[in-house]
Amino acid sequence: MSSFRKVIPALAVIFFLIHSNGFAQQFDEVMSSEALRPFWSVYGFGASAFTLLNNSQLATDISSTQYNPAFLTNIKRPKASITGKSFSVKQLSTLADVGKEYSASSSESYIDYIGFAYPLPVYQGSFVLSASYTPAAYYYSSATSKGITGTTFYDEDDNPFIVDTDLEYNVRETGSIDVVRVAGATEFMKNVNMGMSLNFYSGERNYQATETSTDVHNLIGDSSIVYNQNIKPSYSGVNADFGLCFQSDNYKLGLRISAPLNLSIREVRERTQEYTDDEDTLTTYLDTYDFKYKSRYPLEIGSNFAIKIAKITLGMDIVFHNWQKIEVDLLEDETAINRDLYWNLRNTTDISASIAIPFGNSLSTRFAYRRVQSPYADLKDSDEEYYHVIGANVETILNRSLIIGCSYQRGFGNLSNYYPYFETTTKQKYTEDRLALSLAVLF
Repeated sequence: MSSFRKVIPALAVIFFLIHSNGFAQQFDEVMSSEALRPFWSVYGFGASAFTLLNNSQLATDISSTQYNPAFLTNIKRPKASITGKSFSVKQLSTLADVGKEYSASSSESYIDYIGFAYPLPVYQGSFVLSASYTPAAYYYSSATSKGITGTTFYDEDDNPFIVDTDLEYNVRETGSIDVVRVAGATEFMKNVNMGMSLNFYSGERNYQATETSTDVHNLIGDSSIVYNQNIKPSYSGVNADFGLCFQSDNYKLGLRISAPLNLSIREVRERTQEYTDDEDTLTTYLDTYDFKYKSRYPLEIGSNFAIKIAKITLGMDIVFHNWQKIEVDLLEDETAINRDLYWNLRNTTDISASIAIPFGNSLSTRFAYRRVQSPYADLKDSDEEYYHVIGANVETILNRSLIIGCSYQRGFGNLSNYYPYFETTTKQKYTEDRLALSLAVLF
């Protein structure tokens, strides 16, 4: 038993020291909007993802809404888990606060989780190993907006002038980043558990945007301009999560530290500009990019506290994000790609609260809420300060060996999107519903 107990602490120290050395250029508050996108989701990214299926998945616990490898010690028998998820995203968009509100939606269904855990026989305490697959974040959305508004154009001397144009925006994003975790946990001392997981990330996104401008009063030489952009980044990277947990009969205190996540990114971009003049002559310009760079999300800290009152468990989670210290390679040979570097990030704190209510020995329910702070410092409207996630789940255990769970989650909030080509902003109301069904077998 003593040799097992030494393995995880030693690996944790070695991996953390090696992984804390950065390789990318650090801009402090400066970064590209594309560099932020992989790491941020209303539902949380990676270990901080909002989850309520505490019995039917691994390394989860009734006291918390986030992942912690130390929770693996709750597993006393070999366990296999699988979860399917269906989600629907709806966005209501208004162009420059002057147009009509338009609705766009998308929906997908996927196998969301596969995991297996095995408790090793030890002399005293516990030692559990596990492997699992789950998406770290989904990127599915669709938005459309249109209306007549003033658009800035520039003459031959680069002087700006305003033209009334009929603008239309159509945006669609698909893809996910998936993570394979290999984890272990041990009872480090009485009532104190320690765990570690190595996380291997991979995935891709596809962002497609079409912006159409029609000159209402024929004041410029082109009756219409169509700007298309297709961005296809693919990701791969690795990091580690370290977890501690103290638990007694009525209290539980957990701490998770996620080491910096280094991502290698290959990004393929294609941009086309189509100009149609008053004589219906079409002129097309095409720009393509295919380049590689690295980005790095720094240290993340998540904590949780729970107290049991009678049979009811009350829990709270706090997740600290250090957005200002994101690092990204400066693409010196692709200056056009760096046009959107800006100083607009801050450090944030996400707060969750949950209540778990059991009914007998075979049925449990849980309700939770998370307030997610926007990573952007300079917000267009005050109602963009926070996003919100609410959820509920029910799980039942049959014959002490079969666990069936169902959870529902809804995320919602407001967001302003800036489109630099026509220098226009759209206002969006975001809603995403997720329904998950899970099955776990204890052997």
